Amino acid sequence: MSTREKGACLKRIKSIVLFIVVAIISVGIVIALKNKKHYGGFFSKVASQPGEIQDFNFEIDSADVEALFHKGDNWYWMLPNSLLNKYSVDHMLRNRSSSQQSLNHDLVLKVLRIDGKLAAFLAYFKLSEHVWQLLFLMVDQDFRRQGIAKKILKFTVEDMLHRGAYKVFLATRNNNFRAQSLYKNFGFKQTDSDEQFLFFSWYKK
Repeated sequence: MSTREKGACLKRIKSIVLFIVVAIISVGIVIALKNKKHYGGFFSKVASQPGEIQDFNFEIDSADVEALFHKGDNWYWMLPNSLLNKYSVDHMLRNRSSSQQSLNHDLVLKVLRIDGKLAAFLAYFKLSEHVWQLLFLMVDQDFRRQGIAKKILKFTVEDMLHRGAYKVFLATRNNNFRAQSLYKNFGFKQTDSDEQFLFFSWYKK
């Protein structure tokens, strides 16, 4: 092969490689734009965080989750007034039950640990065929303002969608403005309210 032929061959190879690189980048941009459109740009704002969201393990995680419920003012934010003096976290965790009166075994429980410390806890369950409820979303005070709440909300909704959800329902105290802002930025819409809580819904598009 002559020098000219080698040069032409090398040029063709470079052109092919460049085409492949441009194609990969273009596909990535299209996917990113679709996600931004679908979720209103919410996901693009989520900072990368260490640690992975994992399935709850009673033996390993229950004591830390119980402690998180009783840390600071978490108990007040997580529970309605009627349950403040009688809610059993142990019952909820041990039986994976959304009800305090029965053993429903219906809760999906997840935890996020960072450097071995419990950073966040999630509990959600299926209300009907295509409707799920987010029961608890908690971030430890020591890990707040790091984008973790956005990360775990994103994970939770995606997991519910994977399990067949078309609608996600949740409630938060009417004076919990930080949580309300989080949900609204994600795309939840307020659908109802009472003396203690605002109720929000998110629909699959």
